[in-house]
Amino acid sequence: SSTGKITTGILLLLVGINGIWIVSSEYGGPIIAFLFYAFAAYISWKKKNFQAGIIAGSFGLSIHIYELIFKGVRGMAGSNLILFWLNLVLPVPLIYFSYKAFREVNS
Repeated sequence: SSTGKITTGILLLLVGINGIWIVSSEYGGPIIAFLFYAFAAYISWKKKNFQAGIIAGSFGLSIHIYELIFKGVRGMAGSNLILFWLNLVLPVPLIYFSYKAFREVNS
């Protein structure tokens, strides 16, 4: 379905974003996110199990909201700031389209 393709596309976009962030960051968080989103993308694409996108999106959104509230973005600049905001915003449509794809598969 097109909703499933959108879900997988968002996951692959997050994989790419975190792959780029691994290169420019001195922290381990992007590595974990890269692996987590890659695994969720595989499950969504190959197994048509879109609950993985719901879980990955909820987890990623929660982590970045926590970081925004308790750590802030003062120390970030340039590409790191852009990558942070992409990681904060993209889980929202990921959760929405994953849920929609999940409902389509299970209806």
